[in-house]
Amino acid sequence: MAEETEGKAAGGGKGGFVIALVLLAVIGAGAGAGFSLMFLNAGTPAHEAGSGKREVQIGKAGARSGDGGSSKGAAGEVSKIQVASLDPILVTLAGPQRSWARLELGVILDGPTTPDDAVLLKSMTEDIMSFMRTVPLVHVESAAGVEYLREDIQEIARLRSKGRARNIILRSLVVE
Repeated sequence: MAEETEGKAAGGGKGGFVIALVLLAVIGAGAGAGFSLMFLNAGTPAHEAGSGKREVQIGKAGARSGDGGSSKGAAGEVSKIQVASLDPILVTLAGPQRSWARLELGVILDGPTTPDDAVLLKSMTEDIMSFMRTVPLVHVESAAGVEYLREDIQEIARLRSKGRARNIILRSLVVE
């Protein structure tokens, strides 16, 4: 009798393992589907972007502290931001290897669209191109180096736009 219960206990463990494995596969598939729905469909493809600029209106939640009751931060105030694409930048990097780098960037600008935006974007592209010629390959080989590069480019954009550039989007960086 003791031999029969030992045989059943050894065989029952396999079924539990298979059930746990199937359950983990279902959870993984659900998580993958949820990720793709949330993050991959959030951006617009490049062919739908049109001219490379997109305007977004953001409503302020309420008055900011320290405004002294002014209507500047009142509810219902809408500020516009635009996402503009810079022309692709192709440069040789500094150093003896003479490596090539291609950058595709986007800039998030505060405020409404002005006629000078095209000139501003061209001057940003020119400044970033000049900066990239001073960057050696060693500085962009690691993930931390790419993050520092993005921060430097963001600072260049802020200086050129006199604070209007809110952020830089590094769409692609190819080094050959």
